[in-house]
Amino acid sequence: MKKFSLSILVAFILIFPMLPWAVEAALGFGDPNFQKVWQRTDKILTERTGVGRGFIWGSDSIFAGNEPYTDVSGGQRTVQYFDKARMEVNNPKGNRNDPNFVTSGLLVKELVLGRVQNGDDPNNYAQGYPSEVQIVGDPNTDGANAVAPTYRSFKNLATFNQDNPVESKLGQQVTQRINRAGIVTLNITPPDPNVRLTTYEPATRHNIADVFVAYGNQRGLVWNGSTYVEDALFVTSSSPNATYIFGLPITDPYWVRAVVAGVEKDVLVQLFERRVLTYTPTNDANSRVEMGNVGQHYYRWRYQEDLGRKGTPPLVPSTDYSQARATYLKSGSIPQGGPGKVSEYNTGTNFSSSWPVYDPDKKLAIISAGGTLLAVDLSDFNHPTLRWKVVGPNGFTPVTLFNGVVYSGGEGGNLFAVNESDGSLYWQVTIGGLGFDSLIVPDATSLYLVRGDGLLYSRNLSDGSPRWTAHPSNGAKVVSGPVLDPDGTIYVGANDQKIYAFKPDGSQVGTEVWLPETLDSFPSKYALAIGGGRVYVGTVNGSLYALNKNGTIQSQKKLSGGQGILSVPAVVVDSSGSGRVYVGSDEGRVYGVDANNVANIEWTFSAPGGGANYARSSVAVLDGYVYFGMDDRNIYRVEAGNPAKYTVLTTAGNSFGTNPPVVNSGYLVITSRDGVLHFIR
Repeated sequence: MKKFSLSILVAFILIFPMLPWAVEAALGFGDPNFQKVWQRTDKILTERTGVGRGFIWGSDSIFAGNEPYTDVSGGQRTVQYFDKARMEVNNPKGNRNDPNFVTSGLLVKELVLGRVQNGDDPNNYAQGYPSEVQIVGDPNTDGANAVAPTYRSFKNLATFNQDNPVESKLGQQVTQRINRAGIVTLNITPPDPNVRLTTYEPATRHNIADVFVAYGNQRGLVWNGSTYVEDALFVTSSSPNATYIFGLPITDPYWVRAVVAGVEKDVLVQLFERRVLTYTPTNDANSRVEMGNVGQHYYRWRYQEDLGRKGTPPLVPSTDYSQARATYLKSGSIPQGGPGKVSEYNTGTNFSSSWPVYDPDKKLAIISAGGTLLAVDLSDFNHPTLRWKVVGPNGFTPVTLFNGVVYSGGEGGNLFAVNESDGSLYWQVTIGGLGFDSLIVPDATSLYLVRGDGLLYSRNLSDGSPRWTAHPSNGAKVVSGPVLDPDGTIYVGANDQKIYAFKPDGSQVGTEVWLPETLDSFPSKYALAIGGGRVYVGTVNGSLYALNKNGTIQSQKKLSGGQGILSVPAVVVDSSGSGRVYVGSDEGRVYGVDANNVANIEWTFSAPGGGANYARSSVAVLDGYVYFGMDDRNIYRVEAGNPAKYTVLTTAGNSFGTNPPVVNSGYLVITSRDGVLHFIR
């Protein structure tokens, strides 16, 4: 018997059970060689009982037809999906006696990476999101199997390009467990202490459990085209190793908890390029090792879930930057503060200049602080707990949450995309040496951001890869923004004291459409907002401007004697553009001005006590109240109808700087500069 050694590539597929005898006729094979491959191992299972093994491909076909693939004749290849895998014919004019005439794609690899390979070129792929389908056990309908890991859970453990290797552990027990969040616990007491690591694959540098090695080397009755004979199931003279079916191992084996037939139990799981193998020690001897339903999972992910894009959380935020965190504001009960209604979470980083987001559905507040990105669970309001932490993002970049993905920046020009639910990393890219602390603004396909090199960047939302860079045609450097108009126009401020407009393709909007006028000084880093058909800009000299959609100045007002406006203008207007714009200033006041004429001051709040008291925290306006923090360390709630009526919701141990509050579903969330998250209800 030849050993279960892994070093070639090729595999296959299966799905739902049917009545014996009718199965083969009902399959409707898309190619005669598909039938030949399926018959060899699975035909007997539809005709006899007590065979002593499960299906290799499956008793039914999910789909038979063509899929696009650029490197085959006509750009389409013949495929057939079964429960366990996908069969493929890449060259229908090839030698049908060649054992590799029928192949199978690297479905597990694609499910974990969240991408579909569209050709032989490794860079020719469609990017989606790693699959959230449970890798083993019952479907997770209505949370029936929420405990089991998904394909995404293994993303940071799997090897695809010499990454995540594991040293040889031959002879050792399997003493590691992984949970749904992808967190690995070492040195557990193994549910089956007899399972050992007995094979090491040098190509991917992963260990293989003995139960899976034995499964790959097993013999049994197979169909030779005319009768049943005993032979190796996976290792034959024409296919000299089990890689033909399984592919290379891309992870070590891990114990998991999963709900199987309604009962939660321990299962050993190992991922290979083409298959997932499971070992359930409590099963009967003939069904302890089984093939995972990879073909079924992949078909669902690719065609029903649009590469994981469907079934994700609602699109948050939209392109509304009329307030600093407008997209994270949501009406609810009015935050009151006071005993039992204020809590804190100290990140321990001693610094944060981050803008938080809050997801009321998950009771999750997310900020960057120090050199980390953190998610804090507010399920128990009085005892907030850390849900997850990612090392790398800095404490300066405003956090953006979009479609269940958290985006943040780090030192050295690193950009991070993180799963909101568990903190697992979707991707990390390095843009270049300089860091950045601008807003990260998304649309349906792209991210837009500004860096210290004076350029506006666009990156692909799916993987962080570059789309374009841009700067004003006169060579001016970008110093503020970006903000995104609902019509797709991107606005930025430059060091020549002008506001520029760019199209989604990176080209600058021409002067016949947008002719920028010169402001009295630089626009402040964050002090850009859009609302009511105008662009509002605050400058470092303390002036507020309203710009028409052609770049000309509609109105302006110097609000403080040379002291800057660093907060984002909060634009609260109706469909006609009428309403109010709120800004804070370095003279310690928060102003509300007429949105149609910013020279008309309608509302002013000065903190009690006087003295130097910067108002740099961008305000949140919701349900008739104005919320903000100030350098006196107080968080204020002020009536929009009467600035004399205010409440100090709580006093922090440090100032708030430019950190704005988020008010959502009755909760206020804000970060003080010492890295403490404050929660008020």
